[in-house]
Amino acid sequence: MSPFDEALTLALAFALVYNNALVVLGPSAWGGVQPDRALILATASEIAGTFLSPMSPLKFSPSEYLAALLFYAAFTAARISLPISVFLYSLRGLTATSLALWFGTPALAFTVGYLAARLVRPSLALGYVVLFAVSFMFGANNIAFVDKDVYVVAAIFLGNYLGLRFSRWIMKLYAFSFSGAVSASASAAALAALGIAFGIPMSFTLLIYSTLLGSAASRRMRIIRPADFIKALASITSALLLAYATSIVLGRA
Repeated sequence: MSPFDEALTLALAFALVYNNALVVLGPSAWGGVQPDRALILATASEIAGTFLSPMSPLKFSPSEYLAALLFYAAFTAARISLPISVFLYSLRGLTATSLALWFGTPALAFTVGYLAARLVRPSLALGYVVLFAVSFMFGANNIAFVDKDVYVVAAIFLGNYLGLRFSRWIMKLYAFSFSGAVSASASAAALAALGIAFGIPMSFTLLIYSTLLGSAASRRMRIIRPADFIKALASITSALLLAYATSIVLGRA
């Protein structure tokens, strides 16, 4: 891999981790687990998950990497989280399994969130365990799909550090509770195992939002706006369409 290609993959890895820190790490850190400890635990767990994952990075052309970064920047400017790993995976073609996982797991995550909010009594100790699990699975399912080079460690640390620092706006937008953050992270970790089993990257943002909707339904309170869940679901469809359009432009469709 050329230095330019390596720089592009590191940029994509950073973007993945940064987004995950906003939606997954932030609520746990500011809601109960101390931010500094959460940063260390999440970073170490993601590094472990990345290098222990059975998934291998797919290689893409510089044009495909640049397209992913361009679309990510555009969607971020519109405050929409583009699932970069889903976009990249779709460049290599879609399967019935990948579509079933991406569009079928939200309903399962909603159910898990509903039951978890009813049955689980979160504690600080459980918060640490769940944060380790969801961070490990994110590394194994998303980061490992993009890059397993040793330099990815720097992207993981920087993405978590900056994402955590800017994640307070998430807490202001939604009525996050520590119990909601724990149940959402636990659900995402469990369902990500399905993605790893089939070698397909999952959208952790969509899983988290789906679980929070289930948690909200069980308590009859507003934890997250349904419109943001719809945006997260629409981002999956957008990623698929953009991947198809990119393939046509690059002459690979």
